[in-house]
Amino acid sequence: MNIDTFENTIYRNWTGYFGCPIETAQQSGTTLLPESKYDGDNVIALWHIGKHTFAQLDPAYYSQLEKLTEELPAKTSLTGDLIQTSWGSERILSWDIGLAYYLFPPHLPAYLPDQPFILRQLSEADTNAMSVLHAANTPEDVDEGFVEVTHQVAFGVFFGEQLVAAASGYERTGFLDIGVLTHPDFRKKGLGKAVVGGICEWANQHNIIAQYRHNITNAGSQNVAISLNFKLYFKSEGIFLK
Repeated sequence: MNIDTFENTIYRNWTGYFGCPIETAQQSGTTLLPESKYDGDNVIALWHIGKHTFAQLDPAYYSQLEKLTEELPAKTSLTGDLIQTSWGSERILSWDIGLAYYLFPPHLPAYLPDQPFILRQLSEADTNAMSVLHAANTPEDVDEGFVEVTHQVAFGVFFGEQLVAAASGYERTGFLDIGVLTHPDFRKKGLGKAVVGGICEWANQHNIIAQYRHNITNAGSQNVAISLNFKLYFKSEGIFLK
């Protein structure tokens, strides 16, 4: 796969997921997508794919968003800033910004953790070790990382018998979506890089493009992406309303 095919696949997977042709990503504007799965969640999820914004939302807000987009200049791509300006900050309960990266397979660097740390693929036999790792982290870190041995593939770094870092991935929108979690006492040792790198090597061998996403405020996750030569492609916004 050359770089042009790689990038074409990224855009085609996302626009196809939203039921649009790939050309949509090169057109400014907004596509509103009321989703029954968000019914009652008071949420608007904005995906900025190329020049276009795809807005998944609680159906209860469809008419309000439709009115907003009609009031904006033609072909305006909706953003959280525009929603806040129009509706007022007092209506927003929380607002998260995410970044989405993709790895061109030849750009994956060779990397293993230093001794005595051991990297290997995980199985369901490592369920208890994963539970201990979860317990060592905050619930917020566990939720954001979303790392499980039951996912399509998982890798871990061990310090003796202790699982001190892990990453897992599962297919989502045509990509292998990767999460990572490191024990608080073992951070800044390159272990997150090691486990995510293991997942990426597996993805390359199985011809699946590796996708890595994180909250914009998570500097540690950003460092992992940069160290493995991931490239930032898209931004997303999750807006929860009162």
